[in-house]
Amino acid sequence: MLYFKTSQPIPGSGDAWTYYECTDESRIVRYVTHIPVTKKTERVGDPVVKKLYRPELLMPSSPEEFEQYWAMP
Repeated sequence: MLYFKTSQPIPGSGDAWTYYECTDESRIVRYVTHIPVTKKTERVGDPVVKKLYRPELLMPSSPEEFEQYWAMP
């Protein structure tokens, strides 16, 4: 598995961080979005979009980092 992360600003809420779990062929298995300022977390276990577009814009992540946010309430 490959793990990536990216962030984008959300007006009034700070940055939203999205963590992706992907196959070696860059197919998205699941992802989680976390907004630290609001402590909101959204998990998507079966995403509609399965292909990772523009992976060169993503930062590397780790299984541990992904699981940390996936396990959040």
